[in-house]
Amino acid sequence: MLLIIFILVCLSVLTGLYFSVPAISLKRYREINGESLTDLKLRTGLEFSVRVKEDPLVNALSLPNNVIVVTSGLVKEGTESLTSAIAHELGHLQGRHHLKTFILLLGITSISIYLLDVDVVLGLGLMLIGIVLVRYVSRHFEYSADRFAAELVGRERYTRLLALHMNPREKSSPLSTHPTVLNRLKKI
Repeated sequence: MLLIIFILVCLSVLTGLYFSVPAISLKRYREINGESLTDLKLRTGLEFSVRVKEDPLVNALSLPNNVIVVTSGLVKEGTESLTSAIAHELGHLQGRHHLKTFILLLGITSISIYLLDVDVVLGLGLMLIGIVLVRYVSRHFEYSADRFAAELVGRERYTRLLALHMNPREKSSPLSTHPTVLNRLKKI
């Protein structure tokens, strides 16, 4: 019974992520359009919108409802960097990485909850393995989105964006959600 309730709650959260959260929270971010975005839409066949969050840091993220949020810091980097970063986020949308991650989390958590009733150590062990597994899959999705972006905007152009933000002190870890920029550059 607990497992059924958990799955229903997760499905409710997923519905919120797709509809309610973006509709409410993204209203404060301005939408941007442009020729380069129209070109990306035509070339990918994806319908998406881009919103700008006022933040000097350079960053971008995609949401499951095909909204890409970029920071004002990224916009200031120029059209080439902006388009390359958006191409990476489109790789996540095209690969349905949000949905796949959600299903993986739901599966691991559901099995862990069931196992907690059978054997606490086994249930907790699966939860810990699940954390590492989800992080591994997340890094795999980053590589996949990098390849997609490199194909979409060109390898040279995309690697320029990554190289601009490379941190020589960045270390790889099994608990990292993103691979190091150096590892990402090697895999493209």
